[in-house]
Amino acid sequence: MPTGISVIICCFNSAIRIAPTLMHLALQENISFSNYEIILVDNASTDDTSQKALEIWDSLDMPKPPFKIVREPTPGLSSARKKGIGESGFDCVLFCDDDNWLDKNYLSMALQIMQSNPAIGALGGTGSPVFEDKEPPYFWVNQYHTLAVGEQSKIDGDITNERGVLYGAGMVLNKKAFEKLRKEFRFEFILSDRIGDRLLSSGDHELCMALRKIGYKIFYSKSLNFEHCIPKKRTTISYYKSLFIGFGVSYALLHVYRINKKNIHDIRNDYRYICIRALKNIITAKGRLFFKGYHFSADKYRYIDDLHQLYNNIGILNTFLKVGNSFKQKFADNILFISDK
Repeated sequence: MPTGISVIICCFNSAIRIAPTLMHLALQENISFSNYEIILVDNASTDDTSQKALEIWDSLDMPKPPFKIVREPTPGLSSARKKGIGESGFDCVLFCDDDNWLDKNYLSMALQIMQSNPAIGALGGTGSPVFEDKEPPYFWVNQYHTLAVGEQSKIDGDITNERGVLYGAGMVLNKKAFEKLRKEFRFEFILSDRIGDRLLSSGDHELCMALRKIGYKIFYSKSLNFEHCIPKKRTTISYYKSLFIGFGVSYALLHVYRINKKNIHDIRNDYRYICIRALKNIITAKGRLFFKGYHFSADKYRYIDDLHQLYNNIGILNTFLKVGNSFKQKFADNILFISDK
């Protein structure tokens, strides 16, 4: 397949957000228009996302790369990304959220890094927040890592055996590696990822975990930078609570990737052990919040870490109680296990 980058923008009701995202993609430098394309995936939008995006693109009176809009009726970010990958024409795919504004050299540098090492399965950069409202208290202490901004690692380069996963915003995917997952290992996302306002997430983590299973590397580059627009509603306490529950659900569903087939019967993999541990963490977090005076404090952002532990473990516990021990049976024969050493 041709060398280049297919930029995939997955959209759900993105009409009011899409203009600066498209503008930053049109203004990329040091890369030929023949080496990148932009694919907007309209994922069951109920507004005029497609029409608005086309109007904005056509209004840019300047040389531009190829641009097309495709529709994916199945709700969910993972479904939208899969549709975009299927429509892509280059050997690298970049996930650009509808509120990501890529630095002018993002694509050229990303392509250079990906070409330097065919073992790279996924490559990530650094997002900087642009707040719709004012920055919330303690953001860089206890919140930034939950909203796909900030450094992803202190290491520049191979983070496979350190962090091992990337957030999806600005992530570049080796298309050959993804096709290997699909064709040779029958990979399908366990997670649907976000559907509208439902905050099930971590499809990006699942993809990284699957790539690692078949021997690909996860890389991070501090030279890749973008701005991430953060709307006011995404920094409210109620939003964080919903987000943390989604993290817990995702953690439980992705537990299969953490199990080595040789040790599948290890007690730490038993759902009862995980449920007991989650329940203990819930009690501990509730106790800390009570004794710290969370319920009586006007400055609730101080307690985000404790809220994270509480609601994350509620998500884990609820999910494992529903799934039960069947997750072993359901995924024990997952073909991805054949790569376990």
